[in-house]
Amino acid sequence: MVVSTLAMQAIVVMASLTAPVLAAVIAADSELPAHLVGYYSGAIYGLAALTSAAAPYPTARFGVIRLHQILLAATALGLGALALGNSTGFILSALLLGLAYGPINPASTVLLARFAPPHARARIFSLKQTAVPLGGVLAGSATPVLAIWLGWQGAALAIAVGCVLLGVIVQRWRAALDAAPSQPSVRPRVELGRPMRVMLATSGMRDIAAASFAFGAVQFSFSAVFPTVLAGLGWDVVEAGLALSLALLLSVGSRIFWGWAADLIAPRSVLSGLGLVMALAATATAFLQPDWPKPLVLCVAAAFGISASAWNGIAIAEVVRRAEPEDIPAVSAGTIALTFAGALAGPLAFSVAAGLFETFRPFFLILAAVSALPSFLLARPR
Repeated sequence: MVVSTLAMQAIVVMASLTAPVLAAVIAADSELPAHLVGYYSGAIYGLAALTSAAAPYPTARFGVIRLHQILLAATALGLGALALGNSTGFILSALLLGLAYGPINPASTVLLARFAPPHARARIFSLKQTAVPLGGVLAGSATPVLAIWLGWQGAALAIAVGCVLLGVIVQRWRAALDAAPSQPSVRPRVELGRPMRVMLATSGMRDIAAASFAFGAVQFSFSAVFPTVLAGLGWDVVEAGLALSLALLLSVGSRIFWGWAADLIAPRSVLSGLGLVMALAATATAFLQPDWPKPLVLCVAAAFGISASAWNGIAIAEVVRRAEPEDIPAVSAGTIALTFAGALAGPLAFSVAAGLFETFRPFFLILAAVSALPSFLLARPR
């Protein structure tokens, strides 16, 4: 169960990072400025914020595995649109990937909430959330190699084929994992505001909500723009992709470790500490220079990996723990929607800042402040 949902989420994450990892190559071939990758990623995550908030209905209507299959098909179409290599395909790709990215996490959360024992919930959710860095590792390591072999458009199409094949493979588990789809007798209403209302009305969730937005901005800004930042410092596309892969590979083990720690000590304390590490990593990035030794730059990337890409499972497990059983779909969707709202704000702010100032430094200083504030809120005694 965990493996099947993890694999499907990982390949969607990989698809969403295909354009950011190959931004320099795509810009050279299509004459689109590389800094537009921030708008592309922002569009994906902004739409994902809306579709994740709406996820409880399609999850109940189709079942988790069937919904994942639908989302994999949308992902494949989005990569096909990207391969068109023009502005229309660029926009269509972002829209399709945003539609696919949003519901896939809350849908799998609902499935795991039915089976995860309370005493190990943070560990299990953190393990499931390793799909995000695993997808990033695949994007950073495999996508540049595929681009060298097949061209960047061939790389996008190869990942699209992988999405289709995975959708076919998981069909064998659908009957065992999917609950019977509901058949509503009245026209359904998708209540986008309900997840936020439940979270804001539940004790202890408001600080988690603020952290989800802020930490989401840091996490997705790093994965979306760090390869572009390194390219601006003179790194080639393979080196920049491998730096991202290293950071996200470290985050796989970090998610499991921090989930284990959160099961033993206060989850809020763990989240607060991770936020402070994010602030330090963002501050260091603001001062990166072309003559910095590459091992030192990799240490900055690693700091992002063990913090900004390792917090999600703990936050989701904490809101699930505090929620009433009937509210679990809403609060899990709300947490993920806030994360994507931050993911929308972060890369968009990068593109705006890079366009105005022709440098990434002010953006990362702002990002450091954004990640530090919820850290102090979470550290307050309750």
